[in-house]
Amino acid sequence: MSDGVDARVPNYSTQRNAVPHKHRRSDCAFQQARRRLSEAANAASHAPGIGDEVTGHDALLIVHILLLVAWLGIDVGVFYSSFVMRRPGLSTDARTQVRHVMVTLDLAPRLSLILMVPVGLGLANVTGFGFSSYDSGVVAAVLWAVALGAVGWSVATVWAFQRRSVGSDHAALAIFGQADVAGRVVVAAGFLVLGVWSVAGAGPLAPMWLAWKATIFGLIVVAGLWIRIAVRKYRPALADLLEQGESPERLDAVNRSIRGVYPAVLAVWSGLIVMVVLSVVRP
Repeated sequence: MSDGVDARVPNYSTQRNAVPHKHRRSDCAFQQARRRLSEAANAASHAPGIGDEVTGHDALLIVHILLLVAWLGIDVGVFYSSFVMRRPGLSTDARTQVRHVMVTLDLAPRLSLILMVPVGLGLANVTGFGFSSYDSGVVAAVLWAVALGAVGWSVATVWAFQRRSVGSDHAALAIFGQADVAGRVVVAAGFLVLGVWSVAGAGPLAPMWLAWKATIFGLIVVAGLWIRIAVRKYRPALADLLEQGESPERLDAVNRSIRGVYPAVLAVWSGLIVMVVLSVVRP
């Protein structure tokens, strides 16, 4: 009798062990997934650079990249605007507006070149790629002097832009123009000497790729001076077009006067691209 009763009574202990089996497997999968997420989050929190303070090297590198982007990217916009401004049939007001946009945009490459000098030299110093054989105190003093000079130069450049934009003919503008050209000559000569000296193996820049970068930067500044010379005929031709209105002869004079700028502009762009490649590949 007891056997019959036992056969009819459900085995609840067996059901408790059998029914939750799927739940236990899903719980196990959930725990594994949660553990993996936790490990991934922990690995991310300990990734290099995350949560760390920005070092001087990091700050200089960020500014260096931003200056390069502003220089090359905005200069392409200036170049394209020069074609828009010379389209046949464009009204004088439209040409004037495009010219204003060109001049405003051109301020970015001008400032980028100036500020690239202390930033580039500072990066070479903090990375140990340059000036390591010289007294650190003297190097720091020279670099700070270069940085302050670049800031002052940049402020004067913005001031000159503002004065010219309102049609000012202040005598100080002519003085600044001469000083600006002289400063670029000094920068070009300085980087060419620094680069060639280091390429020869006797200069303060140890890696060959950095020595070539300094040399190319000097050549880029020379190309910028070439542009200054090439646009001398372009400015009066453009002024005549804006004042007298469009005619085939005036438009042709503007087109002919600006063609001499193209090789120098392409030289600047090519030099910047080669500098980027050298920085990444480091041959």
